[in-house]
Amino acid sequence: MNSLIAIILVMIALICIIILALTWIEIHRITVKLKEISRVKTNQKVIISFSSSFLENLVEQINYILVQKQLSDIEYKNKELQQRQMIANISHDLRTPLTSVIGYIQLLQDENLPEEERKQYMEIVLGRAKALQSLVSDFFDLSRCEAGEFSLDLKSIRLQDILCELMVSYYKDFTGKGIQPDIDISETVPFIIANENALRRIYQNLIQNALKHGGNILKISLAYENNTVVSRITNDAPNLTQDDLAHIFDRSFTADRVRDGRNTGLGLSIAKAMTEHMNGAIKASLESGELSIVISWTMV
Repeated sequence: MNSLIAIILVMIALICIIILALTWIEIHRITVKLKEISRVKTNQKVIISFSSSFLENLVEQINYILVQKQLSDIEYKNKELQQRQMIANISHDLRTPLTSVIGYIQLLQDENLPEEERKQYMEIVLGRAKALQSLVSDFFDLSRCEAGEFSLDLKSIRLQDILCELMVSYYKDFTGKGIQPDIDISETVPFIIANENALRRIYQNLIQNALKHGGNILKISLAYENNTVVSRITNDAPNLTQDDLAHIFDRSFTADRVRDGRNTGLGLSIAKAMTEHMNGAIKASLESGELSIVISWTMV
């Protein structure tokens, strides 16, 4: 009987030794594999050949961390690419009006320049300088919004009053382009909690975007739907594609790819950043060649 017990104990000990040895070998193999993955930067995952609940849980956590690291690397590379593109766009946007300003200043240095032409050139220089000032301000405001450093005092606002006032202020711009806006602004829309100046900036940017890139179609509506104040600005956008739509709120994106120092592509980015900073939601849709920017303000 004692001999049988001894044999069983020896067998159990041998099994434990074998399991420990296999586990050690597997851990060593996992370590080597992790070093290889770290060295060659592959998307491979760790696979075990000896199965145990301990190793399975360990490898599951290791693979989870590897996947998260891969996703983080992809996100970092995308952000780095966007940052480089933005820097290139900023450089171009600043260089173009600066070059124009320098050119006109050189013309103004001509002592024989007629006074009428001198006045015209001075007006052009002033316009370019104001465009530069606005551009730098846009970059600064967007940077502050994205960094969460844009402080806004919020209060109850009648959005319909702001939209109606903007419609009047852009009357000459509309008539100049032959646009007769289709306006549907409900007077029964409740107050929203927001910042008045930020709201003006948001909707000015949307209207200016429609004027720059649209044709003669412009629809502006404001309604109260399902406990949400919904504003919608629609313009025709024949050159816009569904691929463009995915990037329409990206910094320095312009669908026509034309950059002349006055078309920076920051308007919609700033509108998005400011809207979300005030807990609103903004989205874009494209249907039958018409672009709609919808901003929703959920009532608390």
